[in-house]
Amino acid sequence: MFWIVLFLLLLGGLFYLYQKMKALEQQIRAEQALEKASQQLESTAADSATELASAAQNPSRTVSPAPASDGQSINTACDPVLHAIDSQPGVLQADIYDQLRQFKKRQVQQMIRQLVEDGKVRRERAGNSYQLYLT
Repeated sequence: MFWIVLFLLLLGGLFYLYQKMKALEQQIRAEQALEKASQQLESTAADSATELASAAQNPSRTVSPAPASDGQSINTACDPVLHAIDSQPGVLQADIYDQLRQFKKRQVQQMIRQLVEDGKVRRERAGNSYQLYLT
């Protein structure tokens, strides 16, 4: 009887460990995806800066801003997020997803991440979400 109880405890512990490792792997993959998207945004911004610099040297050539993934420029794509935060300081990030239904959740996350990196927005942990404030 002792061995059966010990075996069941060991089996339960292994299952618990497996679930924890699976959750950790999902978190790591999500962070890697966000980092990759952030790097893509940075490279797009660097390309547009290079394009603007070359346009300054050659004024006869006109330059349009680099499009984001949805066809809008990076700065104008972040405007709805800034407006939502400005109208409701301390708004939850999860509520912004509901307010900006025209964008995919991942796009809004990327816009918020870019604004945080630029120092325009401050995030504070609030339960399962974040409260957002203009800086």
